[in-house]
Amino acid sequence: MRTFLTYCLIGLLLFVNMQTAYAGNRHAVPSDELRLLDQTIRHSSRYDSRRTETIDSLKQKYAKASLTGSPGKWDLAYEISRQYLTNNADSTLRYAMHCMKLSGENPSRQIQSRIALINGLSMAGIFTRALVELDSVGRMNLDKDQKLEMWKAGRKLYSYMMTYVSEESPIYTTYHRQYLAFDDSLLNNLPRTDNLYAFLRGERAVAMEQYKEAKKHLGYLMTHLTPESNLYGMAAYQMAEVYRNQGDETSYAAYLAKAAVSDIQGAVKEGLALPALASWLYDQGCLDEAFDYITFALEDANQGNARMRSVTIAPMVPVIDQAYRKEIRSSRDRMVVWFCLACVLLILSVVLLFAVHRQATQSREAQIKLEKLSKTQETYIGNFVAMCSSYADRLDSLSKLVAVKISSGKTDELLKLVKSGRFGESNKDEDFYRSFDTAFLDLYPDFVMRVNTLLRESEQIELKNGEGLSPELRIYALVKLGVEESTRIAQILHYSVSTIYAYRNKMRNKAISRDTFEEDIAALRRH
Repeated sequence: MRTFLTYCLIGLLLFVNMQTAYAGNRHAVPSDELRLLDQTIRHSSRYDSRRTETIDSLKQKYAKASLTGSPGKWDLAYEISRQYLTNNADSTLRYAMHCMKLSGENPSRQIQSRIALINGLSMAGIFTRALVELDSVGRMNLDKDQKLEMWKAGRKLYSYMMTYVSEESPIYTTYHRQYLAFDDSLLNNLPRTDNLYAFLRGERAVAMEQYKEAKKHLGYLMTHLTPESNLYGMAAYQMAEVYRNQGDETSYAAYLAKAAVSDIQGAVKEGLALPALASWLYDQGCLDEAFDYITFALEDANQGNARMRSVTIAPMVPVIDQAYRKEIRSSRDRMVVWFCLACVLLILSVVLLFAVHRQATQSREAQIKLEKLSKTQETYIGNFVAMCSSYADRLDSLSKLVAVKISSGKTDELLKLVKSGRFGESNKDEDFYRSFDTAFLDLYPDFVMRVNTLLRESEQIELKNGEGLSPELRIYALVKLGVEESTRIAQILHYSVSTIYAYRNKMRNKAISRDTFEEDIAALRRH
């Protein structure tokens, strides 16, 4: 039992040590940021409803608006398309189409409508048509503001296209070169006070590994923008890249969580932060959180018809899902093992309780026996003291008798009395025999029955009620008590040695096995 329990304890300690060692290889998880993210995910429908209410209000106005009123039908369609830009690809595209139809002969509106169409096509993943429209707008006569909007649309288009190809692909290099071209155009023409300019400077600094510069611009945006702003989420995502490149994985995850919170609060359905955070948590072995986040991100992308994001997220889902299911199976197996171990320990506990109960019962029985034995011993001690007192009285009577006889000169009578062997009471031996028999039979009540098993059937001994031991039984009672020498037995019982030999020989003649009778009596003692 001790060995088994020791092995169980060693196994448990090894398991805990392995779990601790495994956990030690992980990076610290930003629990506060993840807690806020979980809370935001639980209330995501609230943020979606807020964006929906805004768009529904615009749609109601759009349905009632006229072509020439203020705001006109085109203005409302353009605003609805802009509101849908990060929320729903198909709706963005649909209202961009409405803008195209409502633009009429107005060149400015035609250009803005085409740029809105490019954004919708990019988000929906219809890149070929988007490139055609971008090339068409690029050949038009644009003012500065229109060029800025075109460069933003072109930058976003090539950003989406880069996510479809591997970074080692030559096509990726082409797309990246075009992306940087639009990026440079924006950096060279945007006002220095524009928030997008600060973001582009921060993003470019990240790419060039100028992390101090990147933190300055990105930190400025995160300080001056509200978390619901799309630009805030983009800045938080780039800040996460800064910390990852600096080797601070915990801060990397923390800023990804902040970016994901911003995307959810802003009802952005094309965010990159949550899938990236799910991938990082998967690498850390936090499969429950990784599975929940990647599932939510895919559902969010599908809800917004953001096909580009759905395509990039989809390959991660089966990997995390498979690992998650494997972890569930492993957890189930561990649960079965722990359940079996618990059952074994429960059974052992029951056995131990039974053993303890049995031992307690035996202890109580032993205690009762000890109490009875203690009382018996007290009785025997009392009898012994009484017998000693009786012999003391006899010796006192003898000393007085001797003194009287000697003082009266009756030495001859004294000598005659001594030779007769009687001092005081004549029945002293009978008192001793009676006390011995009573005490012995109290201690060994089955002695006579067990001696009878060694005797022939015709020689069985039967004691009557109140009758003490016979001289033969008394001799073998002493043998049972360990007194085997005839000389010693004769001294105790005040018999002659020849009498002891005669009684022992008489008992051997009654025995079933005469030759082994003495050994059989000794065996009774040992048993």
